[in-house]
Amino acid sequence: MYAINNTESNIKRTLDRIQSMFRLNHRLGNYLASLEISFENRSVVLRGELPSDELRGELVPTIRQAGILCQVCNEVQVS
Repeated sequence: MYAINNTESNIKRTLDRIQSMFRLNHRLGNYLASLEISFENRSVVLRGELPSDELRGELVPTIRQAGILCQVCNEVQVS
């Protein structure tokens, strides 16, 4: 599992791992362009819109599959 170090290169690698996991998830991969993934105060923050609560519920478990242990703030809206 990966801890978050706040250097730019570590943050970029972590974001790349998260995006890779979303691409591997055939359902979430279709909506990657609708999501914003960032780091704020040592937390991963998700913003954007998805069409269902079911998809929204897959976000954090998918991030955990990337080995991310830090707090995840899921601010994604269902439209």
